[in-house]
Amino acid sequence: MTSNVLQDPATLRALGETPADVQARLTRELDAFGEALRSREGDWQRQQPGRDWSPAQETEHVLKVNGAVASVLRLLLSDRPLRPGEQATGELRDGKRQAPVATMPSETGISWAEVEAQWQANRAALEAQAAQVRETPGRTVWHPFFGELDALDWLRMGVYHIGHHRRLMAQSAPNTEPSA
Repeated sequence: MTSNVLQDPATLRALGETPADVQARLTRELDAFGEALRSREGDWQRQQPGRDWSPAQETEHVLKVNGAVASVLRLLLSDRPLRPGEQATGELRDGKRQAPVATMPSETGISWAEVEAQWQANRAALEAQAAQVRETPGRTVWHPFFGELDALDWLRMGVYHIGHHRRLMAQSAPNTEPSA
């Protein structure tokens, strides 16, 4: 079954009330995701049980979304004019959010040889934007699952996304229990 549903952006507030709270949560999620990806060399290219993606693809997707979040934050925190864009809602399939086409991983995902350097560069870019985040009332950009979000809510969404994929990787890891 396929449906289109917007989620309540207020649910993102659980990830932190203030910019400092959300920045601290981002650091914790980035640390935890980095640990998770480094533990998966043995099955890096293998599709995860119960998932459509391998750890390589999961990580490539997270890198793409993190890059997009950093770009949106840069725009929202700038004085550049915001142009109206398409306001398409995201797709849910069997109750699961589907990745927008632009964030889909390649067939093989990121290579093991490239992942650490790309992860560190991606993390630095996201954290640089996150360090400047504040609420930006009146300056919002559309998100396909949450609607109009300001800079702080975009950062919250990024934190949620990293944690969600970290938990998915933990669930599929051999002989491990997912952490909260």
